[in-house]
Amino acid sequence: MPNELHHARSIPDDVPHLVKVAKPIGDVVKISTEGTHQKNHYNAFDFDGSTYELGDTVLLAPYSQGKMVKPYVAMIKDITDTDNKGIVLNTQWFYRPEDAAPRNGKNMEPIGARELFYSFHMDEVPAETIIHKCIVHFVSAQNHIPARKEYPGFIVRKVYDPHSKRLFKLTNNGFLHYMQQEIDLLVRKTMCSLGIIHDIESRDDAVDQEDQSSRNRNE
Repeated sequence: MPNELHHARSIPDDVPHLVKVAKPIGDVVKISTEGTHQKNHYNAFDFDGSTYELGDTVLLAPYSQGKMVKPYVAMIKDITDTDNKGIVLNTQWFYRPEDAAPRNGKNMEPIGARELFYSFHMDEVPAETIIHKCIVHFVSAQNHIPARKEYPGFIVRKVYDPHSKRLFKLTNNGFLHYMQQEIDLLVRKTMCSLGIIHDIESRDDAVDQEDQSSRNRNE
């Protein structure tokens, strides 16, 4: 992720356009402490007339000091307010191929402008850096990449590890258990939205029936 990413963690005092303030929606769902400070956790918040919830994917305005930088893309994982000082989001980052630095020093080759890499890199940003929601499709098979005209949005086929600077397919077997569960859920949600989950379940059922028939023949 570009170095400018880390400037997004706090709102500069000299940025006049950040005048709208995010407000929590609903009751506090959890209370935690950070030193002597109380942190309230919420399931949703309102900003500029739009409601945002846990799990939403959003575009974030980068603090680029005048440079032309594409918006960041992130998933909202936690919504907090510490000592009533404003909504802060704990977000999980997507990398654009040009921002992911591989070990050989060459930029990743994207399948197009839609491609992003998922990651398990987390960071905190003010809620007011949100531009708007966006759509991200998690696709584990090449033939499931949706047509842009019918299904607009970004495409994720791989996970990027910024520490090892390596890419992993969503179907990789080496993820930690909680990572694998999260990836499977995100892929399944995409398959449901594309209307092909029935095909997957039908194939699974067919395999189970073939296995059962084979066992019956061998008994």
